Amino acid sequence: MTDNADNHADDQELERLRAKNAELLTELKKVKAERDGLTAKVEAQDAEITDYKFNKPVADLLSKILVSSKYSSHELAEHFTFALNDAGVLEMRDLEGKPVEVSEKVDGKTVTRPIKCEEDEVWRYLAHDYGKLNHIVRSSGASGGGASGSRSTPSAPQSRSEQKPSEFGLR
Repeated sequence: MTDNADNHADDQELERLRAKNAELLTELKKVKAERDGLTAKVEAQDAEITDYKFNKPVADLLSKILVSSKYSSHELAEHFTFALNDAGVLEMRDLEGKPVEVSEKVDGKTVTRPIKCEEDEVWRYLAHDYGKLNHIVRSSGASGGGASGSRSTPSAPQSRSEQKPSEFGLR
C-alpha cells in the first residue's frame, strides 16, 4: 500500500508541477509580447530621433548649398558623407570616415579643426577649399557693382534707441 500512496503523492506533485509550468509559460508569453511591443516602440522613437537630428538637418543644409539637391546630393555622396558623432553632433566626413577639417589662421598660427555643419562653412569649403564640386554648389549670389551677394554673414543685431515721447504728444 505504501507504493500506491507514494504513486498518488507523486501524481499530485506531477499535476502541481504541470499547472505551475503552464502558468509560467503563460506569463513568459505575456512578457515576450510586452517586450516585443516595447522594442517596436523604441525602434520607432529611434527612427524619429534620427529623422529629427540627422535626416532633416542634412536635407535642409544641402537644399541651401547645392543646386537641385535631390540630384546633386548623390554626387556629393561620392566625395563626402554626413554622420552623427559620439556626442550626437552632425559631422561632414570624407569617405574614409574622418571628419573634414579646415585650416584657418588664429593669432598668426594655422589651426586645423573639424568643419561645422553650418550653411556658410560647408558652402565655403565646397566652393573654395575643395573646388571639385563647383558645378553643383550654389553660387554666392554676388552680382557686381559692389554687391555683397546672398552669402554674407549676418551682422550682430543693432539695438534701436527708443525715442521718448515729447511732453506735448507731437514733434
